[in-house]
Amino acid sequence: MSHPKILFLSVCLIGFHAAYAESVTNQNNNPIREQTLPEVIVRGKSNTALPFKRGHKASDVVVNGAAFKTRSATLGNALSEELGIHSNPFGGGASAPIIRGQEGARIKILQNGSDVVDMSAMSPDHAVAADTLLAQQVEVVRGTPTLLYSTASPAGVVNVVDKRIPTQMPKNKIEGEWAARLDYASKEKATNLGLTFGLGNHVAIRAEGLVRQSDNYRVPEVKLGETLKYLPDTHNKSRVGTLGISWVGDKGHLGVSYSRRRDHYGIPGHNHQLDNGSFHVFNTAKDPWQPERKYLYAYPHLMTDMDISNDFHDAHTGTSHAQNGKHSHDNPYGHQHDHSSQGPVIDMISKRYDVRGEWRQPFKGVDKLKMSLAWADYYHDEKDDGKAHFDHNTPQSRIEHIKWERERNKGRPNSFFGNKGFNSRLEVHHQPFKGLNGLLGVQYQTQKSYATRPAPNPNDCEVVRNENGNIEYTDDKKQKPRQRCNSFGEKEVSQRRPLVHNTNKQFGVFALEQFKWRNWTFEGAARWEKQSIPIQYDMAALERYTPPKAPDTAVPDLSTYRQKALSYSGTVLWDFHPDYRLSFTASHNERLPTPVELYYHGKHLATNSFEYGNRDLRKESSNNYELGLRYAGERWDAKISAYQNRFKNYIHNETIYREGNLYMRRYLQSQARFHGLEGELGFQINPNHKITVFGDVVRGKLFRLPDIYGPPITEEYECVDEWGDEDICTRMLGYEMVKRPDRNAARVPPARLGFRLNNQWNENWSSNLSYTHVFKQKRTSDSFYVKKKSEDDPTNVSGNSLDIIPIQEDATKGYHLLNAGVSYHKHAGKLDYTLTLQANNLLNQKIYSHTSYLPYVPQMGRNVQIGVNVNF
Repeated sequence: MSHPKILFLSVCLIGFHAAYAESVTNQNNNPIREQTLPEVIVRGKSNTALPFKRGHKASDVVVNGAAFKTRSATLGNALSEELGIHSNPFGGGASAPIIRGQEGARIKILQNGSDVVDMSAMSPDHAVAADTLLAQQVEVVRGTPTLLYSTASPAGVVNVVDKRIPTQMPKNKIEGEWAARLDYASKEKATNLGLTFGLGNHVAIRAEGLVRQSDNYRVPEVKLGETLKYLPDTHNKSRVGTLGISWVGDKGHLGVSYSRRRDHYGIPGHNHQLDNGSFHVFNTAKDPWQPERKYLYAYPHLMTDMDISNDFHDAHTGTSHAQNGKHSHDNPYGHQHDHSSQGPVIDMISKRYDVRGEWRQPFKGVDKLKMSLAWADYYHDEKDDGKAHFDHNTPQSRIEHIKWERERNKGRPNSFFGNKGFNSRLEVHHQPFKGLNGLLGVQYQTQKSYATRPAPNPNDCEVVRNENGNIEYTDDKKQKPRQRCNSFGEKEVSQRRPLVHNTNKQFGVFALEQFKWRNWTFEGAARWEKQSIPIQYDMAALERYTPPKAPDTAVPDLSTYRQKALSYSGTVLWDFHPDYRLSFTASHNERLPTPVELYYHGKHLATNSFEYGNRDLRKESSNNYELGLRYAGERWDAKISAYQNRFKNYIHNETIYREGNLYMRRYLQSQARFHGLEGELGFQINPNHKITVFGDVVRGKLFRLPDIYGPPITEEYECVDEWGDEDICTRMLGYEMVKRPDRNAARVPPARLGFRLNNQWNENWSSNLSYTHVFKQKRTSDSFYVKKKSEDDPTNVSGNSLDIIPIQEDATKGYHLLNAGVSYHKHAGKLDYTLTLQANNLLNQKIYSHTSYLPYVPQMGRNVQIGVNVNF
């Protein structure tokens, strides 16, 4: 549909709604409150991340849980309708939020104020272990209060609040909610039920569960050898169960809960050509003037910049993957994708225990004490789909073996991920004193994480039989039966521990104060953290590669990584008019590297890459500024925020080599700058109808990137050997260095502009209409990698031995997103229910996400969803 037609349709819809709104108002003089609000502030929750009632800025967002009943079940997609928030989607089972261009470890995700323990920050195909369909509300907190939870989140903290631990007694001894929904595009069937029972006057029990199942979602089209109307391997199954019990008194509560979650979902776009691939990224003897570092074979995460090879050769996949065409809309996965049957899947299980309590006014000077403890055990594996890949020149005997081997491995896990975490918090809130209100707290947490791949089993063999079922032999005497053995697993020891077993220990102290004076509010906060990441090494394995006192063999540095961080922030709020609030926030944030950024070493095929950590990473720091304005009048309301983040030692994944569509990436540090603008303007057409215009934009730049270390630069000179004879010797003058260019940051979200129209037709019926134009993202990240010149290249001389190969991020097309919905709300005695009909992407646009690692894979097409929500 062309742009003029879309604009004409939008104008007609606005005009129709406005005209009809006026007629309804004339017929009914009783104003009806608006059903859908852009922001809902809920007070009195002990597990909220917003500590003060009067500290809300223009950029703070609180989304009522009812809004998620018609949104995606994955967190990133569910929040992507909010200002400044985009999603990093990966099929139907996973999506994580991107806030103001930041993601992963820079976005702290909480469950009821305590860390969510999972592996979602590691990879986009790993689901966030928090459920929006069970949420009471989701908060996006920015600015000074973020230091209550992290030193590293200037972009925002996301807190998913639910009712698993009751904080008050239910009315009439029982209350609950039930919801169910169906959709067209993915054939999703989802239902959740939550019940809170009262036992006596002080004991409340909470039980809730969620069941969700969806098939591969429909798209306008995707070309995978043939044109399909669905995207393979985007199916999903989720099961969640929670049980909690709480003692509730006049001065507080103390409760405990247990939650168990299982997910089973597909991994779209997997390339089987890369299954058996490996890169020789390090060279144990790169510098001939230094001892050889053979310990890297056992623990490759100990690699430093000086160990990186300048001659990567190839990925050793045994396939012709490098000859695949470039990623495009006609080749979205960059390879010939086999969708004849289901692809690889992730099986995830997460178990969590929570203890949480609040004691109000326990003694003089203390307003309340808040305590929380959480234990979580997260695990997932990625299972092989049994599909075989071979090239056209593969011998027939080899083809038969590959088919046998792949069928034998179908359903076997080819990688394992785990994270066991413990989190404890104590907050002491002092009583308000002459306008001063605040708290002091301590936090201690540990997370034991790992990622492993299996080794080949030498006993996984079977006797070969011919077509008649007779045993084949290798000799004429028929004494040695022919065997075929399964090579499933990683042959090299260095490839079997992508993330070495580690324990990330963090201790933090934090404080937040708010002072009110006339129409001014001042906030100040600070957080100090100490981190250590001990690793238990297998000394016997190290000694196999590095025998004690072996000549010309380096000894590894096995010391524990230790670091400290200090962040501080201040906010000024000025209510210079009853309808206006101006806010300014300035902060200095320091972020400590994660174990993945420090130690990961190996395959990451979800992003078509091999990724390598950097044990020499320093702490990241940023200076951040935000200016915001809120206005709330009788008919007009508005909010706008402008921000800038300037980073030093910004940690990012840098491409250091490319072969076809396979990338080799390593975590490096540079300086970075992000800035943006977000806002909305609302007009109350009449008491029942409101129109809002909104938009956001963010820009990101990387500069002062580290130089690339090349091979040593040498020169020959006349010398005298040990016998006194003249000789020609070689000495090292330094290393060949290549300067990386300044550039745009990769995968920065595109600008958006749109409107929404909310209508309350009478006390039962309401509707909504929204249109968003997502602009083309043409500010792409252009970089290069280096490759060693061939030996016969005449320009290949010492100091000039590297070729520079450009890498360009592709631009992403813009699109038009039109959504509409209608709902019927009714009170019937103690029953309160809502029926909803929601249609998304009505124009059936081909939506490609620039923030995704699969930018040529279309997102869901036109979708219609029906649902029912009941509260009692």
